[in-house]
Formats: sequence, C-alpha cells, structure tokens
Amino acid sequence: MKIGNWFKKDIKIKILAFLIALLFWLYVSNVTNPFKTVTVYNVPVTEVNRDYLDQNNYRLRGTPRTFIDITIRGRSGVVDKIRSTDFDVFLDYSQIKSVSDRKLAVSEPVCLFKNVTVESYTPKEIDVQLYREKLKYFKVDLISSITMKPGYVLLSASVLDNSEMPVYMEEAIIDNIGSIKAFLELTDVDRDIVQQVQCRVFDKKGNEIPGLGKEMKVNVRVETAKEVLVSLVTRGRLAANHIEIAGNRVIEPYRVLLKGAPEVLENLKEIKTEQLDIDGLDKDLNTTIPLVIPEGTELVNSPEEIRVSIDVEKLAVRGFEFTKDEISILNAKNDGSLIYEIITDKALVQFRGLQSELNNIVPSSLRPAVDVADLGEGTHQLQLNMNLPESGSLVQRVYVEVRISKTPETPPEDDPTDEEPADENPPENP
Repeated sequence: MKIGNWFKKDIKIKILAFLIALLFWLYVSNVTNPFKTVTVYNVPVTEVNRDYLDQNNYRLRGTPRTFIDITIRGRSGVVDKIRSTDFDVFLDYSQIKSVSDRKLAVSEPVCLFKNVTVESYTPKEIDVQLYREKLKYFKVDLISSITMKPGYVLLSASVLDNSEMPVYMEEAIIDNIGSIKAFLELTDVDRDIVQQVQCRVFDKKGNEIPGLGKEMKVNVRVETAKEVLVSLVTRGRLAANHIEIAGNRVIEPYRVLLKGAPEVLENLKEIKTEQLDIDGLDKDLNTTIPLVIPEGTELVNSPEEIRVSIDVEKLAVRGFEFTKDEISILNAKNDGSLIYEIITDKALVQFRGLQSELNNIVPSSLRPAVDVADLGEGTHQLQLNMNLPESGSLVQRVYVEVRISKTPETPPEDDPTDEEPADENPPENP
C-alpha cells in the first residue's frame, strides 16, 4: 500500500511539474516571443482559369486589381519573417456567370507559414468590367457625288471587295451600329477609276460614331462610258422622182455607249454604220444595220445593230396656170413713151414635191411677174419671176413673150383761126 501510494503521489507531482513547466515556458515565450498582429500589404493575387474568358467570349476592360492586404496573427518570430509572397490567394475567373458581373470573390488567403492565423483581408472582392466581343457583317452603303465630263455617262459606282464589312468588337458597340457608309466625291470624270474610300459609322439614330470607322476602308470602282451619236452611212440614190421624208427618219438608238482607253474615246464624236444600200429605193424601208465598232473600243449597254426606218415618197407635180392679165409687169417706164404688152395668153408653172406640201401652195402667193427694166422696142422672151414657195421645186423655167412698142404720135388738130377768111365778093375778072 505504501508503494502504491507513493506512485500515485509521484504522478501528481509529475503532472504538477509539467503544468508549472508549461506555464513557465508560456511565460518565457510570451516575454521573449510574444503574439503579434500585422498587416501584410500588396499580397499578389494569382489569376486562375483565365482561359475561361476566351472560352465564353468574355473580355476584360482594363486590368483588374491583382493584390490585396492581409492581416495575420502569430508569434513575432514567425510573423516578422512573412513577406507578401508567402501567401496563396487566387482570383478564379470560372466563377463568372454573366457579362453583367461586376465583382469576383478572392479565395481565402492561405499563409505558407505554420502557426499563423489570417484574421482578415481586404478587399474580399475584385472589381471587374466585362464585355463580349461580337462579329457582325454590315453592308457598306456607298454615298457618291460624281459629276461627269460632258459626253460621258456614269455606268456604275460600287464597292469592290467588301460590300459587307466584317466588324469584330465589343458587343454593345456592335449592337448600336445602324449603318456604315462610304462617301465618294469626284468631278469631271472621263474614265474608269478605282479609289480607296474611308468609311464612316453611324448609330441607329443616324448619328456618326466618331473614330469608329478610322480603320474601315473600302475600294470603290467607278465605271464610265462615252455617249456618241450614230451616223447612218448610205450608198446609192433613191429612184427618180422619189424623195426621203427627212423628218421621219428613225435611227434607234441614235446614241450608243462605248468603253475604251481614255485617249481613244477623247476624240471620238460618232460611230458609223455599215453602208446601207438605198440605190433605186422607191418605197419605205425598215431594216437593221450593224455598227462599225472603232478599234480599241467596245459597246456597253448598247446593241450591235441599230434599227433604221426611212420613209420614201414619190414626188408629185402640181401646175398653176396664169393668164397674161394675172402677170405683172415690173420696172416699166412710166413716162408713157412705150407700150408694154404680154403676148403669151397663158403661162403654166409647175412645181414638184410632196403632194401634202404642194397642196398648201396658194396660187395668189406666187405673184407672177416679168421684169422689163432697160428693155427697148421689140419682142422679148422674158423669164417669168414669182415668189417661190418654201416647199416644192420648180419643174422648169417659164418664159413669156412681151412686146414693147413706141407710143404712136397723135396728129395736131386744125386751128380755124389760122385759115384766111374767104372773100365774099371775089374780084371780078378783068
């Protein structure tokens, strides 16, 4: 019993001694190596799962904050050794759920030293600004102001390669774009042109978005042609006594468009047809005739043959008969010394022309007359002059005979006062 009691008494003593030693150690430790709370600044944050952004078409605007401040507690002997790089802190991008997310949580910091407690850290969330990028194709509207050199026409002005402009940028910007326009201004154009044109971007309200079209350019092609008259080339003459009604000639088209080198087109005024044979033609003609294309040129938007319509009419003859009393005598002497007499009883004047035009001739408008100026006595054959009508032609000249004679002298009458009075009592004969 005494031995057992001794062992029990020894255990109690040992426990008491241990506790005393522990308390002493704690005391000494607290005195020589006390607990300490410090804040470690600018602890780097490691970004993880950054490829999650690309996989889900997220983009970061700006650079997120990649450091935090951590407050820790531990023995000064340990804490004093800790630096900002002695922590594991992570910013995990896979926690993004929507492009509208504005904050991402930072993982709980872990100190790489033992016996160190992380009491707090700030910030617990990192501010981020997210957006998506989007690819969209926009039709480029060409707004052109082109004036042509006289004689030239604009065939087309169009965007060459990028009739649709691919735009890849922030989704919000893409969704705000209403149109992309290219503005082209040219003057005195006489040839084909390919020119690079700066684009301008407009929002859906029609307002320009400054700077957005700076890198957007398109090549614009301007196609031109020269407009020239068609000249009909004919061979031969119409049948005798036939005439073309000039006002009724139809050449369709009477102008065509040609493309070619500028130096060739510059001096080109007309394009001729192949020869059209009208020799002996006595009726209307409707036909087609090929064009002779000048070397170095080609037709554009124009036929290779033209349609020709020629109206032919036989000439009619209309006669007008005038009696000698209807013919005037011009420039006769008015001193009464000569007598003028038209011997020809009637004069026939004939005109050849279109029947419709001849029907419009009024006989009284012709005013036939002969000119006897400076003519003396005798019989003269004189050309009949008249006011020729605007239409129709005189078949042949007409002549009339005019007799000019001297006015006969009138014998003087006897004066009774000049006769001697008769002797009433003649003398007797001796």
